[in-house]
Amino acid sequence: MTAVLLALAALWLALLVREKRRADRDRAALRHVVHVNGTRGKSTVSRLIDAGLRAGGLRVFCKTTGTDPMTIDVAGVEAPLVRRGRANIKEQLAILHRAAAQHADVLVVECMAVLPELQHTAQHQMLRADVGVITNVRRDHTDVMGDTLPRIARSLSNTIPRGGVLLTAETGQAALLQQRAAALGSRFVPVCPDGTEPDFDFPDNIALALAVCAELGVPRATALAGMRAFHRDPYALRLYRCGGAVFVNALSANDVQSSVLIWEGLRARFPARTLSILVNNRPDRGSRAQDMAEVCVRLRPARVLLLGAAQGFMRLQLRARLPEAQVTGLKNAAALDLAAFGEGDAVLLVGNIAGQGRALTQRLREEGEELVR
Repeated sequence: MTAVLLALAALWLALLVREKRRADRDRAALRHVVHVNGTRGKSTVSRLIDAGLRAGGLRVFCKTTGTDPMTIDVAGVEAPLVRRGRANIKEQLAILHRAAAQHADVLVVECMAVLPELQHTAQHQMLRADVGVITNVRRDHTDVMGDTLPRIARSLSNTIPRGGVLLTAETGQAALLQQRAAALGSRFVPVCPDGTEPDFDFPDNIALALAVCAELGVPRATALAGMRAFHRDPYALRLYRCGGAVFVNALSANDVQSSVLIWEGLRARFPARTLSILVNNRPDRGSRAQDMAEVCVRLRPARVLLLGAAQGFMRLQLRARLPEAQVTGLKNAAALDLAAFGEGDAVLLVGNIAGQGRALTQRLREEGEELVR
């Protein structure tokens, strides 16, 4: 038995050494690795960086996690990433290998880990990115990343490179991120929109992606030209017109701050419309039901439609905190009567894309007309 255990241990060690050597070889073949982390906007910023760098003539391999994991190879071909079993950060090593095998200059990769220790492992033992990006720091995944913004910022800082550069559009926790970057010997580059960004996406996202492209030698005008034609994540923020009403699909922005900011950014565009909010909750994200109740209280819609899990909890919260709102429960996405909304209505969809959120998104795609942001 002892001999067998020793043999298995030796085999396991040999496999680890082989995996490490392969990762070292693959990383050495790439000029840059850009590791994109943050609470919201990671997929969009990754895609914007990818588009800007390609426009500058660089060979780029990109991987986003988003709602569905996707890859964009050096030829610009986008494809879903097929997983066998549950998500595992070891897939980042496979992505590193694919990028090197395609002779990419740059790998742009979205952080797929939530646990702080896994974020650290992905950065410092696997990808070893030289360019770190943190989009923003907002309250989400508080069960594992911390229940305050400084704690969440510390968790996200696990992907800051050693001896590289960190770029971020975060302002509230910028001092903490700068301190963490300095401790790792990395330059800190704060990014703030200057008001000249085009309106095809959020100014913070565009400004941050432009800063990364400039860091890697692509001029602003060249990068912007590429970004204007970038392919959005399939479940990114979109607006639809259905029978005169406007539906804002923000199901992927499932924290309080992001959800509120989205509507506040659109309010001037639709000033005379009566706001309704549709909340889709998933059963394994109990704390988000509380967050979505908070979104409703802050935005004070005339109607709230409940889809998915935690409908009883939401009703109790809204009865106590938003008694003037009409609250309606829905069994599924098909039960939503789109014709009940007209020219004077705007419907904000928040909560989560999972479950009935996907079916609802598909209905809007098929029955609505997409509006340009």
